[in-house]
Amino acid sequence: MRLAGLRRDLRTLRWGRIFALTAIVFVTIAVVAPLRRAVTLGVGDVVLFVASPLAPHTPDFSQAPGTTRLIASDGSVIGDVGPDGIRTVQGVKLSRLPDHVRNAVLAAEDKNFYHHGGVDPTAIVRAALSTLRGHTQGGSTITQQLAKLNYTAGEHTVFRKAREVLYASKLERRYSKDALLERYLNQVYFGEGAYGLAAASRTFFGTTPDNLSASQAAVIAGKIRAPEYLNPRTRLRAVTRRRNQVLVNMERSHWLTKQAYEVALTEPINLAPPSHEGGGRAPHFVAYVEREAKTLNALGATPATRAAQLFTGGYKIQTTFDPKVFDATAESVRKRLGEPNDPTTAVATVKPGDGAIRSLFGGLDFAKTQFDMSSLSGRQAGSSFKPFVYMAALRKGIDPRSTFDGTSGRVIPCYGPRPVDNYAGEDLGGNITVDDALVHSVNVVFVDLGCQVGTKNVTQAAFDDGIPTDATSNQGAVFLGGLDGKGVNALEMASAFATFGAKGVYAQPYAIAKILNRNGHTVYEHHVKTHRVFSEDEVGVIDSPLQRVVKQGTGTAAAIGRPVAGKTGTTQNNGDAWFIGTTPDLATGVWVGYEQPKPMSSVHGRAVTGGSFPAQVFSDVMKAGHKGIPVHPLRTVSPDALDLHKVGSTSKSADTSTTPTTATTVVGQTTTTATTQPRGGATTTAPTTPRTTRPPRPTTTSTAPPSSTPTTVAAQQEKSAPGPTTTTGPSG
Repeated sequence: MRLAGLRRDLRTLRWGRIFALTAIVFVTIAVVAPLRRAVTLGVGDVVLFVASPLAPHTPDFSQAPGTTRLIASDGSVIGDVGPDGIRTVQGVKLSRLPDHVRNAVLAAEDKNFYHHGGVDPTAIVRAALSTLRGHTQGGSTITQQLAKLNYTAGEHTVFRKAREVLYASKLERRYSKDALLERYLNQVYFGEGAYGLAAASRTFFGTTPDNLSASQAAVIAGKIRAPEYLNPRTRLRAVTRRRNQVLVNMERSHWLTKQAYEVALTEPINLAPPSHEGGGRAPHFVAYVEREAKTLNALGATPATRAAQLFTGGYKIQTTFDPKVFDATAESVRKRLGEPNDPTTAVATVKPGDGAIRSLFGGLDFAKTQFDMSSLSGRQAGSSFKPFVYMAALRKGIDPRSTFDGTSGRVIPCYGPRPVDNYAGEDLGGNITVDDALVHSVNVVFVDLGCQVGTKNVTQAAFDDGIPTDATSNQGAVFLGGLDGKGVNALEMASAFATFGAKGVYAQPYAIAKILNRNGHTVYEHHVKTHRVFSEDEVGVIDSPLQRVVKQGTGTAAAIGRPVAGKTGTTQNNGDAWFIGTTPDLATGVWVGYEQPKPMSSVHGRAVTGGSFPAQVFSDVMKAGHKGIPVHPLRTVSPDALDLHKVGSTSKSADTSTTPTTATTVVGQTTTTATTQPRGGATTTAPTTPRTTRPPRPTTTSTAPPSSTPTTVAAQQEKSAPGPTTTTGPSG
């Protein structure tokens, strides 16, 4: 009966009047801004009130964003990595900021920040409508962005927004609005490596936040939405439009007077030059640590998240850095090649069998270019690549006691019709063993040997030993280190030669040993990654002639008073010069050359070869690095330990399936015969691990020097003489 009566009463209600009255209320709220704002913000407060009991625990972040401290292997402090990348910038205090700076950020990101409870339904609806119209617009409040930066940044699930709301509810009840905004200003990313308002002010305008004009503040605040895209150095028009939008919002919110608005609108955007400051101690090593940190899942699920955590998380990173090795490197380079017009020197030192990077030195003048020549560049290897020909020959069963004709100018048919010359035309005619040819870096022997081994086998030996697959392709010039890909750098070569010091085991290089959070808890610990490349006996065979390189061959200046296996390398016209060597305890690669490749025919009165400045720097570095380390001999064995056979000079390749086709190229300053393998070439040894390629270069404000990648000039050469021009790759 009661139910029937209720239905009857409902039918008698005047629904038309109810709907009309409801519509009037909603229209009034929509039209009258104060009411609309009050209702929507009230809805937000209700949402957060309901969500508050469900909010997860929020670790304390009331203290300023913490700088991350880098610790060397001996426990000393390398430096701090803060919101401004390598250098630390002091965080801003909200109370010291001009109103127009604070208000610019609010106008750009969250104009209702001081009125909502952490969620702004108005902004959410506006963002949704914008998305439906095909435009992207954020609907997150500053509090929600803080929740994302600190608690949910790595998540890519449908629940992330819900979790942001839950965290925002907790933050709004735990901290004051000023505390939240101050945290945000010190943590948010503005692009170009600038985390926090202080870093952004200096990066883009060369000033401090308290000295920013309204226009400058609007530029910086406007970048938060798209920090990399809205780059004023490359997209000034888009940045100007965004700045003007922020200024309009400020004027409409009565945060700028009409006069101040008009002045700011016409103010030109005059940027500070890109920052190339000294970067503190070991800046290239620190930059490598930053790049490595951005690959670690322990710091987040995306590179952007990891970068934010690295720069603001207050971590302690225990690195592999050895200060005495780096200091010796810097001192040696400064002493030997420290004049303004001297070529650049790049040095990398690693621990064999472990991969720990003890030092990276990418050049003396970090202020001039922040590009790291020690770990990012790609250059021609010259004769320092010959050990890979040697190891490929051992894999193929060729005895290094085999004798070849070392006469300079000898024609080797598989390599092309033109003669192959030794360094400076040095004539080592008559019979010479492969071992002796390696010690004295005899080009003609290694071209002959390489032709019999096959280019695929040579490149496979290099790739297995950590040389990236994009360094070169299967072409015959590789026998003498003429690389037609991106080339190699000091870190890659040092890591590859470290295999000869670790009895055939390659170790992937790394710079971060452990990461501790601000509470001292370990969040990441490196596990050594190794794989066997060559057998102990194979390495024992090559270590013998590589030691003779230092004792009596082209690298005598590299001697350090203990056993060293090493190799020189010099490209045509002395464009690149190398010395790479190893002991069982340390391996070091030294490269000398100009960033824009050119001949080094007269530097301090001498031509630069691998046996000159590179070998001398190597000696200085390794002597310092081995202080306090007992002498450990390199294991050597007789070729009789392997199942080998002898070969000799041939009038044609012994393995016709690997005969390369030729095309004349110029490698840096070196004219070479670039060769390619026909399909169905020689059988190669299967790699022990998947081939690797060099990781992409990080975004940098400096221009990377070009790789000495070859440019084909076959047509030009054919006018003067038929056939290819061969590289001789100086042995020095």
